[in-house]
Parts: sequence; structure tokens; C-alpha cells
Amino acid sequence: MALEDIELDVGGTKFKGIYIAILMSFATTIGGGIWAASEFVSRIDNIEANLETTIDSIPDIEPMELELASIRTKIEDNDLGHLQGKLAELDTLLLSIKERQSEVLTDASNSTAKVNAMEKDWIEVRNEYKAMADMIKQFEVEVAKFKAEVDDLWKGLDAASSPLG
Repeated sequence: MALEDIELDVGGTKFKGIYIAILMSFATTIGGGIWAASEFVSRIDNIEANLETTIDSIPDIEPMELELASIRTKIEDNDLGHLQGKLAELDTLLLSIKERQSEVLTDASNSTAKVNAMEKDWIEVRNEYKAMADMIKQFEVEVAKFKAEVDDLWKGLDAASSPLG
């Protein structure tokens, strides 16, 4: 039984299955929208209800303003000349740190270049080693063949020198 085969008869009007599916899709979408709007309004009501208790729980700000004003006065009363000297000292320290940092970065880039060169040399040596290893393996194979041929020749000479066995 397919969706196209289903029919609903309402008041003499026949609805096919596909129309029913489309109608259900629209109905559930509208119902979901209504539910979301209801949930949103409910949350807004809860926030408004809790706003008064939140406002009452915030402490009075005036004592904090008085404390802040006293801190400002203490800062202004301190010796600004002393702070200027400290700032100048910090400035020279920062400049020397900056110079050292540039030296370190230069040395690091030089070291990186050296490491890269050594890596290239190592790759070349490794490739040469592989080539030599392959040549040695080939030589060993050829020596084994040569040895087998020499052994066969000796066997042949032994057989030729004593034909009866």
C-alpha cells in the first residue's frame, strides 16, 4: 500500500495520501512555531518576574565610589618622579631585551640554515649508501654465480679425470 493509494473522504471530498502528507507537514511546522513562540514568551515572563529580586540584590554602589576616590588620591599623592625613573629604567631594559631577541632570532635562523644544509648532505649520503648497498648485493650475487660455475668446473674436471667414478 503506497502513499498515493491512501484516500480520506471528508464530507464528500476525497483527499489523496500525498495531500494528507503535505498537510501534516505544514500542520506540524505551524504547531512547532506556536510552541517555540509560547516557550519564548514564558521565558520573558520569568525574566521579568525575577528582575525585581535581582535589582534588590545589587549592593549600594556609593561605598565603592568613596573607596575608589580614596585610592585615586593615594596614587596622586605618591612620588611621580620616582615612578618616572622606574619607567625610564623599564624602557632601557625593554630595549636591551629587544636587541637580545633580535640577536637570538638571527642566530636561530643561521642555525636553521645549517641544519637544513646538514639534512640535505645526510640525504645525499643516505642515497649514496643505498646505491653502494645495491651494488654490493649485485656483486655478491655475481660472486655466488661465479663460485657455482667454478664448483661445476671442478666437478667436471673430477668427472673427466676419473670417468669410472
